Amino acid sequence: MKTLLLLPVLLASLAAPVLANPFKKSDEQLDQRIRRSAERFVEMQTKPGKRIPADLIARARGIILLHKVKAGFLVGGEAGNGVALVRDQRTGLWSAPAFISSAEGSYGLQIGAQESTIVLLLMNETGLKPLLGGTVDVGVDVAATAGPFDEGAKIDTTTIKDPILVYATAGGLFAGAAFKGGAILPAKKHNEVYYGQTMNDILFNPAVRPTPTGRHLIDVIETYAGRRSN
Repeated sequence: MKTLLLLPVLLASLAAPVLANPFKKSDEQLDQRIRRSAERFVEMQTKPGKRIPADLIARARGIILLHKVKAGFLVGGEAGNGVALVRDQRTGLWSAPAFISSAEGSYGLQIGAQESTIVLLLMNETGLKPLLGGTVDVGVDVAATAGPFDEGAKIDTTTIKDPILVYATAGGLFAGAAFKGGAILPAKKHNEVYYGQTMNDILFNPAVRPTPTGRHLIDVIETYAGRRSN
């Protein structure tokens, strides 16, 4: 009888280390997050009418890949996580992908849509502001507009001067439309676990190199920028 009474206590003590931090991610889980970001980007680029023009990707100073999930019909909030990369203006090389999260905001999910892949192209130094620290709301503190898709016909992208271009698989975004999306925040613990570095160092210190999985994501981005053969 005493043994039976002690059993729940024993089980609880064994579970405590796991329950103490249920959101902690391992290297393998974070590796998978980068891999899924690459897969979602490929999925977007192979959907008819959803492909981002190669020359815009090639010109971008940075890129943010987000996976957004609608929290609830009544609340209407959206939780999101993903990765961000920055291109070195001098060398043209991409940084390692840093882990990020996004504050609540509307990233183009239509009514009834439960999730969406969001791509933010950061086109110039102003567009990089959401990654430089502090609270910067995309579309409020830095202008953001829905970018044009590559629908087969040649389009002139040289006149596009917007700091941030936004693409979403859930639709609801029309080329040139103003956009508000909330703040991009560093996922500090995830970056510490995976790299042992801050987001700023990962994105702007060339000494922090991508892992093989990060390298694969960069290769995917370069492929759709027209810099590598498919």
